Amino acid sequence: MKVAWPIEIVGTGAYLPDRIVKNDELRQYVDTSDEWIAQRTGIRERRWIAPGETTLSLATAASRAALADAGLTPRDLDLIVVATITPEHQLPATACLLQAALGCRWIPAYDLAAACSGFVWAFQAAAQYVISGLAETVLVVGAEALSNITDMQDRQTCVLFGDGAGAAVIRRSRHPDRGIAAVRLGADGDRGRLIYIPAGGSKEPASHRTVDERLHYMRMQGRDVYKFAVTQMEAVIAETCADAGVALQDVACVIPHQSNLRIIESACERLSLPLERVLINIDRYGNTSAASVAVALHEARTTGRVRAGDWVLLVAFGAGLTWGAVLLRI
Repeated sequence: MKVAWPIEIVGTGAYLPDRIVKNDELRQYVDTSDEWIAQRTGIRERRWIAPGETTLSLATAASRAALADAGLTPRDLDLIVVATITPEHQLPATACLLQAALGCRWIPAYDLAAACSGFVWAFQAAAQYVISGLAETVLVVGAEALSNITDMQDRQTCVLFGDGAGAAVIRRSRHPDRGIAAVRLGADGDRGRLIYIPAGGSKEPASHRTVDERLHYMRMQGRDVYKFAVTQMEAVIAETCADAGVALQDVACVIPHQSNLRIIESACERLSLPLERVLINIDRYGNTSAASVAVALHEARTTGRVRAGDWVLLVAFGAGLTWGAVLLRI
């Protein structure tokens, strides 16, 4: 089968901070327990950055690993796209700082903010640059330091999030049957406040009041997000496979955003998709937003979960509300 966009992943990398935060450690902040968290989310532990670590340092480590895996150097890159909602600074873009850190000056570099859908959106954007001929080799990164925007007084959200980064290097494929067969992206801004940070933007600039009222932390309406995520994950997987004319049963591995194990299980049950064909690592890393699909993709490649010629489906959903899926043959 000839694919629509003949691109290939030539290298992947990931970086997770050394600090492991188990569920029981969160009892010092809120009334919770390992059992309560695990039953509702599937999370047993997550990684948090140490002093001195930042979104940029995570992204740099993951990027260097991906380039090494590809057998390339930073000077081989034509473009960098970074997906993040926890940038190093409001400006300049984290991608520009990553460009400097890697030592590949002058090439274009930009950030993309689609929250948990970010890596899927960035991967699609990078592929378009390659297919159009505007770039030959592109570095795509998902990186987050979510512990910095997590309210440790909010029992519903503080148990969910972790820090980390993943990266992929893509190029045009030499094989006409390898690459992207179908893409689906979407957004629903009417439900944007289901997951948002109230302050820090132009509507509510930072002030003593916004800090005192803890308005710089993430807010989430969990039940509504859960309903949306299950429904949208089911729909976008089915639609993307239909667009490509590929049966879901022929997909070797589904790599979803690691939001909540119950969301993943519910969507897979609706699709009659066995969990054995779904990569799940939320128990170890929690929800790392834009980094989650990137980290899981790297894990799938390095552990043998996916091999050359396999159909792989990347799928994510997040704040915005946003969603996206990419079906590709590795």
